[in-house]
This record gives sequence, C-alpha cells and structure tokens, in this order.
Amino acid sequence: MSRIMNTVYADVGTTDLEFASPYYGLAELYASGTINASHIDPILNTPRVVAQVFSDRPGELAPVGEHDTFNKVFGTLSPHEKHLQVSPNTHTIAQFRTFDFGMEDCALMLRLPGPDDRIESAEPFRFNELSVLDVFRLDAPKPLDVRTLSFNTRPPARDKVATVAPHAGGETDVARFPCAWGTLHTFEVRCAPGSDCLLDVWSSQNTTWGIYMYQHQTI
Repeated sequence: MSRIMNTVYADVGTTDLEFASPYYGLAELYASGTINASHIDPILNTPRVVAQVFSDRPGELAPVGEHDTFNKVFGTLSPHEKHLQVSPNTHTIAQFRTFDFGMEDCALMLRLPGPDDRIESAEPFRFNELSVLDVFRLDAPKPLDVRTLSFNTRPPARDKVATVAPHAGGETDVARFPCAWGTLHTFEVRCAPGSDCLLDVWSSQNTTWGIYMYQHQTI
C-alpha cells in the first residue's frame, strides 16, 4: 500500500510540465512582413502570487487565505484579493506570468489609493508618505508554492531593478523590461536601507491597488 501511495497516487505537481504555445506559427507570420498588426492598448497583468515573508521570523511560512470564509452551502470562499505589505521586517514577493503573444514589453507598476478613492477591503490602507522601497528581481524559474515560502526559502535575488518612493493617489513606474509570453517574473519589495517605510494595501476584484504590470504591444 505504501508503494502504491508513493507512486500511483504521488503528488508530482505541475511545476515541471511544459507550458505549450497556443500561438503556433504567429512569430513566423509576423516576421514575414506580409501582414500588419492592429493597434492593441496595454493589457493589465495582476500577479499570480503575492505573499509576505518576515525577516524577523525567517522560518515562518507566508500567510495563505487570510480573507477566506466558510459557507455551509458553497464551502470555502476565497476572494480575489492581493496584499501588498512592506515594513522594515515585512517583504512582499510577487510573481507574474506573462500572457498574450506580441505583448512582450512589460512595465512593473505600483498604484496606491488617494484620499477620495474607494477601499473595498475591510483592511485599512496604511502608508508612510516618506517610504522608500527597493525592488529586486528574484531567480525563480518555476511557479512559487506559497505553502513552502518563507524568508529563508524565498528565491535568491538576481539584481535590484529600482528604488522608488511611491505616492498615494496614483501610479509609480518601477521598471520596464522585455517579457516573452508565457515567462515568469518574480519580484521582492522591501524597505530601502535607512527607510522606516510602511505600506499596506489590499486590492479586490474591482480595484487594482498594489503591484501589477502592464504588457505593451511589440508587433
């Protein structure tokens, strides 16, 4: 029985499966010069994973399902919410997968609500206007598993992409970079050295606050 559970029913995961292209032949078609692409406005890409890790509790796993609720009829309900939280001891890790062929120029952004903006989450928006943040690209070629993510197990930093001072009530440009379709892009947001930063905001199904990307047309 043990052998059956470890082989037939083994949890092998999906991280090593091929991410096959649904765009067969499109690159060759556009490279031929026989057709011209229509204009496409930038598309919004929200992270597939956003999670917090803690430098003062390096072994503690990232929180999961903080706003999940249980309903006797429908079971566990997980709202479509993303949490950006940064403080001297709290770092946020965000992972994106790019999609759509020909939209392979990415812009990483931060967006915070202003005093007149609606906050749908029950959690308050907290922000120190003097906050300065460092954003690092992490070496994470596979999808992150939040269930095993902690400060100690987070992917290593590859390089610092920006130091930014975000402002409430608007967008802050972080970095622009090429992003082939279907690729993963993972970032860590932390306080810059010497900054007593504080940023805590939730996005919802209807509002996009925090960290996200725009994908711009390249064909």
